[in-house]
Amino acid sequence: MRQGMRQGMRQKWRKGMGGWRILLLISLSLVGCVTQRTYVGTGKPVSDTVFNGLAAAKQRVQLALMYLHKGNNEQAKYNLDKAFLYAPKLEAVNLALAYYHQSVGDKVHTKQAFQDALDADDVSGDSFNNFGVFLCQQGQYTEAEKQFLKAVSELSYTEFSATYENLGICSRKAGKLEKARNYFHKALRYNPRRKTSLLELVEIEVELGDFVAAHEQLTRYYKVLPRTTESLALGSKIGQGLDESVATSTF
Repeated sequence: MRQGMRQGMRQKWRKGMGGWRILLLISLSLVGCVTQRTYVGTGKPVSDTVFNGLAAAKQRVQLALMYLHKGNNEQAKYNLDKAFLYAPKLEAVNLALAYYHQSVGDKVHTKQAFQDALDADDVSGDSFNNFGVFLCQQGQYTEAEKQFLKAVSELSYTEFSATYENLGICSRKAGKLEKARNYFHKALRYNPRRKTSLLELVEIEVELGDFVAAHEQLTRYYKVLPRTTESLALGSKIGQGLDESVATSTF
């Protein structure tokens, strides 16, 4: 049921990194649930609507994300405040609040919303992954790595390739190229067609000056994905590097 009521909504971070996975609730049930009684002696039903806070919160989150998408931050915040009032311990509410706060540049409240998401009754690997992205964006690489690893340790988590890719990008930003390389390889074990991971591996080999390895990685990329401006530029750089290597070894 929970899986069927959500879909991923991502904020791109460097080459389409699967950073944020804000929960966009779909196919929502009605806000109220109905109980029925009958009038005495008539058999005619009487219907009462019982307020369902969780359902109402989910609808408010859906509305807020719609307003955020349209650039109406005030209405988004209004609906998120209502959602939090109805269900302050719901992960989707707090993740949406974190998304809102970061979209308006409020880092303090973004962090607080993530911490609330991690304390949610239904916390999942999504919160750990998203918090890791936020921390990495702030340059807190060690703490970000911890959050990413918590995400992939969740038994019900499924976005392994995206999170390992996040780990690779964050490790590379931290200057830890060997660790980044290992994480990108892990991402590709789960999804061999991840464009960002494939290109990152090419770039790492170019950065290390190993143009033979870079050529091998680019060949691997072309086996599963079409040529792009970015891959062609890398190929040109690799070709120049190989020519220089041959010249150096000759003389």
